[in-house]
Amino acid sequence: VLRYDKSMQIILYAIPGFILLILAEWVYGLVRNRNTYRLADTITSISLGSISRLRGLVFLGLGSWFYTRASNGYHLFDMPDSGVAIWVFALLAYDFSYYWFHRVSHEVNLFWAAHVVHHQSEDYNLGTALRQSGSGLFGFIFYLPWLVVGIPPDIFFASGALNLVYQFWVHTQHVKRIGALEYVLITPSNHRVHHAQNAVYIDRNYGGILCVWDRLFGTFQDELEQEPCIYGIRKPLHSYNPFWANIHVYWTTLQDSWRASRWQDKVRIWFKGPGWRPADVAAAYPVQKSDLDDFRKYDPSVPRARRLYAFFQFVCATLATTGLLVVAGSWQPAELLLASGMTGMAFFTQSLFTEGRRLAVPLECIRLIISFPALAYLPLGTQESMVATLYLAGSLVLLAALKLPSTRAAVGTADY
Repeated sequence: VLRYDKSMQIILYAIPGFILLILAEWVYGLVRNRNTYRLADTITSISLGSISRLRGLVFLGLGSWFYTRASNGYHLFDMPDSGVAIWVFALLAYDFSYYWFHRVSHEVNLFWAAHVVHHQSEDYNLGTALRQSGSGLFGFIFYLPWLVVGIPPDIFFASGALNLVYQFWVHTQHVKRIGALEYVLITPSNHRVHHAQNAVYIDRNYGGILCVWDRLFGTFQDELEQEPCIYGIRKPLHSYNPFWANIHVYWTTLQDSWRASRWQDKVRIWFKGPGWRPADVAAAYPVQKSDLDDFRKYDPSVPRARRLYAFFQFVCATLATTGLLVVAGSWQPAELLLASGMTGMAFFTQSLFTEGRRLAVPLECIRLIISFPALAYLPLGTQESMVATLYLAGSLVLLAALKLPSTRAAVGTADY
């Protein structure tokens, strides 16, 4: 499947542009006195995007088996593998399937458990666009029919990547409305609606590139001047931990399923909407939802030293992820698994610093120390090994030099 997966190449090429545009939006917001970024939240969003890419390196997904067979003879028509017509058809087909996959991801708890990652941020900016799930397994079923029909896999997967790249730019608060295109395309305005937790905006505007599907199937909602968007989810995450972000709905749903007294409810909860809970469970274990009349973002007050250290580790882990994407084709699966695990641990420990956890320093020391022998198993060149060793040693020195506090800060406001 990887030889068909043009999406990885297209997204890899787009990464530098994403980073530059995020920086440009941040600077623009500062100049206009309307900064939409907070350091810890942005670190978490981009870390989740990196973890999503790492997952793709070591686990192609349940759909790989079906994709391979659909592209090796089990299709209805031999469609052309070049030309404008097949590309337009593939883009439309992918966007149509994306609409239904996205809609089901909001209306069925099992799918929402994976997709919720993209909606957890209480900020809305280009960094939020990179906040992607690392746990989805079943999305392939929405796209498989087009390969069975006969769209060439190269073109179809590339169309999926282009669809994802298009969605990046609509995650901004600095673009208001763009005239007549609001009736055809997904734009910043109507995608802000999609990320809002206001009652009037929930479960609206599912399209990837085109909003015509929403208008056709009755799920479109315009952005209202009298109803400013409040971003995030109704049952807030209250964490910067990227791994908890990926599993928290699975865990809470599993708990509700276990607690339900009726067997039907134990199964039904996975296939009902995200707001549904068995009556007995809801009564015994009430859930506190966000008070939108007095909404406060999750914002732990953390010493500057911790934030600086977390940012340094975030930059290093993001560079390591990009490097892994570059060399993925030449490394063995076990090597990719080890390197991805090491990088994932860096993202995890960095979140302990941004949350002000007591265990941040000791767990970071353990991570750095066990990474030294792990490097010996990776097929790194002399220069790469030297850089990695210097990074680990420098991080240990930096931990000691900064004398990072070990007490956990209380939740409050902070200058991020």
